[in-house]
Amino acid sequence: MTWFILSLICLPAIFILAYPLLFRSVRTIGRNEGGMSVYRQQLNELDADIERGVLKEAEAEATKIEIQRRMLKLSADGSADASKSGSPLIAGILLLSTPVAAFILYGLLGNPDLPSKPLAERDIAAEKQDLAGSNLNTLVQKLAERLQEQPENLDGWILLARTLSRMERYQEAAETFLQATKIAPDDADLYVGAGENFYFKADGVISDDAAKAFEAAAKVDPSHAGARYYLALKDAQNGQEKAALDRWAALYEESDATAPYMRILHGRITEVAENLGQDVSALLASKDVMAAATAEEMPSPSEQDIQAAADMSAEDRQEMIQNMVARLAERMDEAPDFAGLMRLGNVYGTLGQHEKSAAAYGRAATLAPNDPNPLNLQAFALTQAAGKGAPPPPAAITLFEKVLTLDKNAPEALWYLGIVEAQKGNNEAALDYWKRLKLLAPADSQLYQNVTKAINALPQKQ
Repeated sequence: MTWFILSLICLPAIFILAYPLLFRSVRTIGRNEGGMSVYRQQLNELDADIERGVLKEAEAEATKIEIQRRMLKLSADGSADASKSGSPLIAGILLLSTPVAAFILYGLLGNPDLPSKPLAERDIAAEKQDLAGSNLNTLVQKLAERLQEQPENLDGWILLARTLSRMERYQEAAETFLQATKIAPDDADLYVGAGENFYFKADGVISDDAAKAFEAAAKVDPSHAGARYYLALKDAQNGQEKAALDRWAALYEESDATAPYMRILHGRITEVAENLGQDVSALLASKDVMAAATAEEMPSPSEQDIQAAADMSAEDRQEMIQNMVARLAERMDEAPDFAGLMRLGNVYGTLGQHEKSAAAYGRAATLAPNDPNPLNLQAFALTQAAGKGAPPPPAAITLFEKVLTLDKNAPEALWYLGIVEAQKGNNEAALDYWKRLKLLAPADSQLYQNVTKAINALPQKQ
């Protein structure tokens, strides 16, 4: 039965092959048309990769330009389609050789007894990812080949290095960044790029290769934030925490609060200062890093946006907001990053979806385990989810306690843990939390007044 089915399958294939050879006046697709079709397909594949997030627009631009150049060259050649005459002899050979060759190959390689694999058992997402990775590997190979012909193409080397890094081929990425420094030896960013990839390759350890790259960057530009940060991290990993703290504190003081690395720096300083028993609250309070980061992530709407929203009905506005949140959530599922997850948690909280807000902040916390801010916001969201007036649930209490290990002056943690102790009747413990909070709050603030009332409401010792 199997061989009969295979014979039926072969018949259309034989007809397709033999038809142009048996009948005259059949035109085949000319070289130009076929070539254009291939190039158009390659452009479509690039656009699809950009849409899926596999490639960025800037990374694909060089390949697009090359494809378009070849299309122009092919168009200029002006090759026309040619008429093909029939050839019965060749057609007869094909009629005999095609099925014979097919059956021989199937007999050697095929397995008619192998069961089919149902669609439900296939990991379609994994197959798509493998396909995307294959396309990216092909582009990387082509770019590497082109750079062998154009070794002075600095932008090409940087593009190749960044692409290799995104593919987690860290050793190759680091070496490619170093190759780029031969063209631009005064570019500290290239040395830092190499050092970071050596660091990723070593699973978060400043290896000798990484240290050399960061030191080279610092020699080129002593003020480079990346080089200063990682050299301080090297000190910390070598047990020289005091030296690391001094370096990080200096970088913190000299940097703008909106700098993208400030939240990570905030967490590092907090962690090391806690280990050393050193009070850095004044330093950290000098810049509102978290508020600055939120402002960067949540740009104010333009006048056009406001006018468009004003013209909508309440239902349309709600649908617009939900669509925006859904797109952000989908993007965080595909390629999660700290800033995006923090923004998602904030948006969910604004919409009153506190459980989703807590989940988003929890995912952000895994990306920055030494940063108390996402843990603090996660705990607060869980407390809000419990309902107005309800005590913090056990999961929130655990998180608030962890927050205090990272930042002993976290106001929300001190407040809510004080409430928990007061409800248990542990008035001394509650008083301790709230006294610490009262010292932190400005005397003219609402927080100061609330803490004072809470302390006065505690039963007094007889």
